Amino acid sequence: MSKILVFHDTYMMRGGAERMNIEIAKALDADIATAIWSPDCYEARSMWFQWEIFEVDPGWKRGMIGFFRMKWRFYRSAHITANYDSILFSNEAITGIWNTKPSTKTYYYAHSISRHLFDQRSQYLAKVPLLARPFFLIFSVFLRWLYKKELSKIDNIFVNSEANKKRISEWCGRDDAVVIYPSVDVEQFDIFDEELISQILAIEWIWFQNKDYYISFSRLTHAKRIDTIIRAFQNIPEKNIIILYGELDSQRDEFMNLGKWYPNIIFHKLSDNNHLPQIIGGSIATLSISASEDFGMVAIESMACGVPVIAVDEWGYRESMIAGQTGYLIDPDDLEEDLIQIVQNTSPEILRNMEWDCRSRALDFSLAVMNTKMKQYIQ
Repeated sequence: MSKILVFHDTYMMRGGAERMNIEIAKALDADIATAIWSPDCYEARSMWFQWEIFEVDPGWKRGMIGFFRMKWRFYRSAHITANYDSILFSNEAITGIWNTKPSTKTYYYAHSISRHLFDQRSQYLAKVPLLARPFFLIFSVFLRWLYKKELSKIDNIFVNSEANKKRISEWCGRDDAVVIYPSVDVEQFDIFDEELISQILAIEWIWFQNKDYYISFSRLTHAKRIDTIIRAFQNIPEKNIIILYGELDSQRDEFMNLGKWYPNIIFHKLSDNNHLPQIIGGSIATLSISASEDFGMVAIESMACGVPVIAVDEWGYRESMIAGQTGYLIDPDDLEEDLIQIVQNTSPEILRNMEWDCRSRALDFSLAVMNTKMKQYIQ
């Protein structure tokens, strides 16, 4: 029987890529390798994962030094990869390709291209201290060359959207990528219990009880345009929104200060990811306007709850949503004003009437669909 390994860079948070890789490993009866598995990430065993987990850099820490140490550990991971007939690399773990046996069948799943090396390099550069910027530029040139070289060694490439397929062709010269959309556990998200949500939201629920509310559950970063959402709701005080955040969200303090004097804007820390379907299910619509989103798990998770999405008319959202049936796509050039207009002029009844279209669309991105496609390519 073929031995398969899923090799992802880090399991530091409860994100879409982390959850998807666990589900892929389960479907393929595969082991998992990673640099580090943080207690803040999913508990794999509670998700019915029963195979081996290897950590190659359990002391990993964020930062440039930590990044290069992690890449070195991936490069020196032959003692793990040599035991497998097939390996699915993910994100930065692709560096493990250098010492993989020639007989091993290799795959790469691009949850996102390394965009800090390509179209978003200027944004990342702006965050780097002035004196360190020359070093960043030098290393980014090297890392871009390395990434393209590593991709050239991979036998088969998967991407999570047509948008990413276009990027990997344009930037890396691989025209053979296969689109396999991310999945959502439809049964897990198809739940709502008003009594339970009142316990989860506690004080916030006292304010929102008997009131309609919108929800944002993207990470609190500028790339997700959370500041645009906050400014929009500052201008529509009669409309309520819950903005979820996590402990590792990098701009949470900045955004919380921006919205703190507005009683219709409530921030809620999501301490248990199992609570997410309940909070989504209690809302009338999800807001997701991330810049250049590769795919956008937020949209399909919301639709799986029967809740429509108000998203930006760009990239991955165009592939997951059906405009006018599962929500609305708004003009990226006039986001704040268009968001205000949609929220103000679309009644809760219209949004609730989209429930079954949303649930039906989410089935196209179910675990069963993704697992079947993965098994077609990896045996």
